[in-house]
Amino acid sequence: MKGGRKLNIFLVILLVIFIALLIYDIYLRRKEKGKINIQKMGKNDIITGTSNTMKMDATLLPINWAYLIIKHGEDRGKDFKIIKDETTIGRERENDIVIVNPTVSRFHAKIIRSEDKYFIEDLGSANGTMVNGLKVNKELLHDGDIIQLGDVVLVFKCL
Repeated sequence: MKGGRKLNIFLVILLVIFIALLIYDIYLRRKEKGKINIQKMGKNDIITGTSNTMKMDATLLPINWAYLIIKHGEDRGKDFKIIKDETTIGRERENDIVIVNPTVSRFHAKIIRSEDKYFIEDLGSANGTMVNGLKVNKELLHDGDIIQLGDVVLVFKCL
């Protein structure tokens, strides 16, 4: 139990550091927004200075990242970034997230991203899909939700 608590504390610390760095990055981007000067280079132009990197203005987009992290199972600690509008989960190699476990169906469930919301939908699996201890067919996911596919327990994280 102590090891699990230490891992949870460690993950919270990492998350806080990540958020602080993200906020600092946004601050620096906004501060530098008016100072960026990009010039077209000619074929024979040479870049001079201490850096050979060109700074370019990037539009700040809303950040919405989602992950599944295996909390209990053979690959405990492994995480999967959800980058598609529909992400399939199951034992078969054709899935976007492959979980090799006999209690996970070949095509067990899928995560659906709709704007800034994520849903999980059971695909008729043998052992069902549970969210926070309740068996579901389709359910809206929130940061920290516990998902169980057969004997495998995952945590849904949304930043």
